[in-house]
Amino acid sequence: MKAKNYIGLLGSILVFAGGLSPMLHIPIIGNWNYFDLDVTLASVVFILAGLGLFASVLKRAGLLRFAGFGVLFIVLLTLVGVYFKVHDTFSFIPFKKLTAVAAGLVKYKWIGWSMIFVGGLLMLISGKRDKIKTIVH
Repeated sequence: MKAKNYIGLLGSILVFAGGLSPMLHIPIIGNWNYFDLDVTLASVVFILAGLGLFASVLKRAGLLRFAGFGVLFIVLLTLVGVYFKVHDTFSFIPFKKLTAVAAGLVKYKWIGWSMIFVGGLLMLISGKRDKIKTIVH
């Protein structure tokens, strides 16, 4: 395997590890990972990570790049969705400052988010094709 394939393999493993790491801390409930946030989106991310693992072993740059784009898109979509859900959950409180305090109690655990994001970027970087054409005689 080339070094690029190892980078894609590392990216896929980081996505798996980041999805199982804590991503949110809710005061009474505890830490939530990706499956606690949304099972469907977590399943899609893990399928894309498995596809990236498969593509890096089989040296399929296009498939690895597709998996990297997919992981990054789904993770950003999840991050935006979680942000709006946290702020919408406490909208029943009539006072804005109290709503902000209640929404501030939910803490993001950035280690899980960053591991998935870095893993997706590594998959994307290692999936880039070389732009230098070889000349065949």
